[in-house]
Amino acid sequence: MIQEIITIEDKGFIDMSPCDAGRQSGHPIEQYCQSIRDYYLFHFVLDGKGTYESPRGMYSLSKGQAFFIRPGEKTIYYADKNNPWSYVWVGFRGELAKGFLNAPDVFKYNQSIVDELFNIVQTKQEVEPRLAGVGFKLYAELAKKSEHVDHSSKAKNYINTHYMEDVSIQEISHLVGLNRKYLSRIFKETYGVTMQEYLIDRRLTEANKLLKSGYSVEETAYMVGYNDPFGFSKAYKRRFGVSPSNEK
Repeated sequence: MIQEIITIEDKGFIDMSPCDAGRQSGHPIEQYCQSIRDYYLFHFVLDGKGTYESPRGMYSLSKGQAFFIRPGEKTIYYADKNNPWSYVWVGFRGELAKGFLNAPDVFKYNQSIVDELFNIVQTKQEVEPRLAGVGFKLYAELAKKSEHVDHSSKAKNYINTHYMEDVSIQEISHLVGLNRKYLSRIFKETYGVTMQEYLIDRRLTEANKLLKSGYSVEETAYMVGYNDPFGFSKAYKRRFGVSPSNEK
């Protein structure tokens, strides 16, 4: 196994203070890491494959991808047995670094940023200011990636468009491109309800309109995505306090 950890001096940088950096490659048995940290830590996969487990899910990674570890979170990551990964890492503290909390668990990295990081690890020259520079560039890159992506809004829009179909939360998560648990959490933080609750409410709200327009219970059930009229009737009564057959 090859492991190279860079000694970093605390220069007192307030906004972006590098505190950890290095590179590693080797036998997969020697690359099982489980720990909790008090800083923001990024790993960039240079070659091979591995697995990362965060509180939001499990991810398989390969060359060109990075994974992010938040302060105070218990995480596990380990190399693939047949094709163990090699990676470089860098960690930060600081006021601006707190903005990394919004970074995704896994993302595709900017090659030029990782090339610069790898060069710093190799040369060990002007380490602290150059690593801080990497942090600023990484911050800007992640801000640019998230600027145009509102995953909660995408999920909500999909539900609004497809609530009448046989859709599942797992399917929505897959289409949005996020782990189900993570998407469910940010959806609830944004809208105050779970995706399942929103889907059910969307269906029943539309059902109420259809029933008042003269459609039968069975017709309405199928039109809003329920395959079972009996199950629809139970859900409707829980929501509105009246059986759909008595709705006028």
